[in-house]
Amino acid sequence: MNMAVNTADMADAYERLADAMDALPAGFTRTPNKLEIKLLRLVYTPEEALIASTMSRKLESAAEIAERVGLPEEQVIVLLEGMIPRRMVRADTLALETGVKGLGKVEAKPGQETTAEPVKTYRLSPFLVGWYESYLQESKPTSTEFARIYEQYVIDGGGEKIFCPRPGPQGVIPYRGSLKPEWLEREPHNDIDAHFQRHDRFLVLDCVCKKEKVAAHGHSCGLPIKRCGFVGMPPVVPLSENVITREEAIKLWNELDALGTMVVEGFYGFTMGAEAPQFVGGCHCCGCCCSILNAARLFAVPPGSGALPLRMAHLGETIQRSNYRVVKNTDTCSSCLECVRRCQFFAHTYDKATDTQPVYHREKCVGCGACGMGCPTGSLHLEPVSEDEWFHVPSSFTEWEERRLEGLAPGVK
Repeated sequence: MNMAVNTADMADAYERLADAMDALPAGFTRTPNKLEIKLLRLVYTPEEALIASTMSRKLESAAEIAERVGLPEEQVIVLLEGMIPRRMVRADTLALETGVKGLGKVEAKPGQETTAEPVKTYRLSPFLVGWYESYLQESKPTSTEFARIYEQYVIDGGGEKIFCPRPGPQGVIPYRGSLKPEWLEREPHNDIDAHFQRHDRFLVLDCVCKKEKVAAHGHSCGLPIKRCGFVGMPPVVPLSENVITREEAIKLWNELDALGTMVVEGFYGFTMGAEAPQFVGGCHCCGCCCSILNAARLFAVPPGSGALPLRMAHLGETIQRSNYRVVKNTDTCSSCLECVRRCQFFAHTYDKATDTQPVYHREKCVGCGACGMGCPTGSLHLEPVSEDEWFHVPSSFTEWEERRLEGLAPGVK
């Protein structure tokens, strides 16, 4: 594409883009070694970086963006549309309204004619959950380099603003069948069964975190790679390796549950594509592959154990817990240790030298219910937390971002 762009502006575009990404509520922490710049250079072309570096979470038309960067609107549209499938940019179509300010509204400029015709608007997409997953899902030749830089980026402090503020970037969804009907009515985003009944076909993808581990280290854990998404698809979508029937989806879901993987959703996706909060899909994550879960489970290890490097202490809790915690009946526990095997956060521990049965640590429980679903004696089950502990789930992605901003320290916004 022939773009008349100042060379200095092009060279500085990645620095400005890193700042723009970090200004998003999801975060993209700057590091002393500028590893974030290396990640951006692997993903964005110089022309794409130039355009994206001027964007924010505010929805704008291509005409507004083109005017700001001084490029023809047609060229800007091509670049923006090319970034959408790779989740570097998000788009929305809203009615053009005169004199209405705020997110998602496009103002008519002086002398501009008003019209009811819809106009497509664009905003900058987050790093994680966002273009990080998209980049690795495609298995590019540079995936190994990207994966290794990303892991060092997190260790060097890059995960601080991404993982720590509440609400977290990922939320725990309790195991299918572990919640009472009245609890699901209060939080319909946890209703996995209703999701399966709404659709006939489901999109299931490879675990991008497992792919990242393989790219960086040549190997990962022994859990299946096909375990993410389970997003409902229209019946007209052809069946394929990744688009499967309801019966196949439920069978695979149950198999993953039996293995003890944890169901999580990124950015509470149940509100982003639905008219009302509902479950729209999730990933069966494991602490060995998922960087967010891995940081959280390492942080759950008692201080002084040596399992968590001091340079990673900034990662904090990372995962957003559900509104349920496990309750244990010690009288019926058979000490089979299935809870110890299943819990990824060390909420159940067992020392054969001192313990007569596994010890439950409520403060480490994230409310997934994996232990209870695997307990052969029914000694473990979930119960709602108190109102003081209750986490009010955002009703939209916009609300999620607003609450993230509230959780950031002054001056970080």
